[in-house]
Amino acid sequence: LIALSILADLYLPRLMSHIVDAGVLRGNVPLIFNKGLAMIGLAALSVILMTVAGLMAAKISMGFARDLRAGLFSHVLSLDFPSFETFGAPSILTRATDDISQLERMAVVALRPMVRAPLMFVGATYMCLTTDVKLSAIILISGPMLLAVVITIARKSIPCFRRIRELMDEINLHFRERLTGIRVIRAFGKESYEDKRFDEVNRAMRRTSEQVNNYLITMLPAFNLIFNLSMVAVLYFGAGRIHAGTMEVGDLMAFIQYVVQIMFALSMFSMLFAMYPNAKAAYDRIVEVLETPPAKENVKVTLPEEGETSLVFDHVSFSYSGAERPVLSDISFEVKAGEKIAIIGGTGSGKSTILKLIHRFYHVSGGEIRLNGVNIEDISSKDLRSRVGYAPQKAMLLLRSVRENIGLSHDKPLSDEETDRYLSIAQAKDFVHAAENGMDATVSQTGKNLSGGQKQRLSIARALAKEPEVLLFDDAFSALDFQTDKALRRALAPMTENTATIIVAQRVMTVLDCDEILVLDDGKIISRGTHEELMKSSTVYREIAASQLGEEVLYA
Repeated sequence: LIALSILADLYLPRLMSHIVDAGVLRGNVPLIFNKGLAMIGLAALSVILMTVAGLMAAKISMGFARDLRAGLFSHVLSLDFPSFETFGAPSILTRATDDISQLERMAVVALRPMVRAPLMFVGATYMCLTTDVKLSAIILISGPMLLAVVITIARKSIPCFRRIRELMDEINLHFRERLTGIRVIRAFGKESYEDKRFDEVNRAMRRTSEQVNNYLITMLPAFNLIFNLSMVAVLYFGAGRIHAGTMEVGDLMAFIQYVVQIMFALSMFSMLFAMYPNAKAAYDRIVEVLETPPAKENVKVTLPEEGETSLVFDHVSFSYSGAERPVLSDISFEVKAGEKIAIIGGTGSGKSTILKLIHRFYHVSGGEIRLNGVNIEDISSKDLRSRVGYAPQKAMLLLRSVRENIGLSHDKPLSDEETDRYLSIAQAKDFVHAAENGMDATVSQTGKNLSGGQKQRLSIARALAKEPEVLLFDDAFSALDFQTDKALRRALAPMTENTATIIVAQRVMTVLDCDEILVLDDGKIISRGTHEELMKSSTVYREIAASQLGEEVLYA
């Protein structure tokens, strides 16, 4: 469609030349009328063709952005946790929104000029050569000059645009920290300090943006200067050729139109080059994410549907990338269906890391973890995680109803009876039913309309609704009062008779009824046994228990 419209545009100056030379100068009114109607028809056809082409280009551009967003979203979900943490959530959000929007704008603006500009440039240059070869030498001088200006400016601005994208990440990071941590910032009176930190990044963004704009501002004056000098040259030498009788007036007018079309094509190139550096920076950042390989899947075995559940840590060690020493060293234990193992220890001892390894959020550095006798590295992540229920300390609830949050692992909504059952076990039924709309009440994003204890209880209910073979509690009782904690653990007992349960806890009273308690220190199991055994054999455990004697009295 664009090519056809260009053919119509290129033929219009020819008709105008014929009207001037054979019609106006010779007084041939019928010829002027006929050729004028032909020009109107061609102009209307060109408008129709370009309008349809514009609608199609817009559809293609929006579809491209839609597919790119979907592809990036899907790919980010497939990344392993180390890769995700390398980019960081603020950077990924910027790439998924602002960077893709930049490419979308580039596609909307550039799709037609990318086709139209080269075709028009070649076609108009050919028409100039067929109109007057000697006068066309002006184009061979001014064209390269324009391209040189555009390319020079583009090369200088590309690094600046890349820096702008990086600064945008930093700005988003500062905004996110300020918004999510606003209570902490205000509590410590650090508003002015945070303002200064943000102001540094904001000023850097302004300086870089000014530098880019200074480059781009020079493009239009330079372009206009070269264009105007070219037109002066065409008129000067063209007038001489008319005076010498080697060129007709209509041909000069047509030649000027072709020069305008050539300059217009080059101006479209300059517009693309002006947008290119910013789009290139956005493109590089998006491709950087897309080229990051997804989480490895080394599926060799399908877990059997039947058989007794067992989870085994066999001399497992783990180190984070770049860490000086391992987080876990030579961890070995086994938990079977109906058993409860507790993991207790100081902050940073590696308790939560053990649960992350079970989910295969990270891969072990040494040893292996086996579920039902199969190395979890040989199981698909989907199969593995479908058998594991997880309640984290920091309960992450989604912006949807209570029912939908609890039934997250189910393809269909839970029934009222099922939802009530899990809410009852998690000691959440009373406050859920007391709310307007009950179990269909909307939970705000991250559960900010709930207290810490309420969020933890809904998180526990969500883990239970999965009916898992292995149940993991990552300090998931920490925000509960002692009586709720006790009632919840009592209600859990019948449901976990056929479930292997691991409880990470800080409170001794939470783990008293466990079959075995592992005491971690500096990533190693320094002692293990029941509560009574550890009170006799483990100094570290006795110190932890002694520091919580007040809680023991409350539970008595």
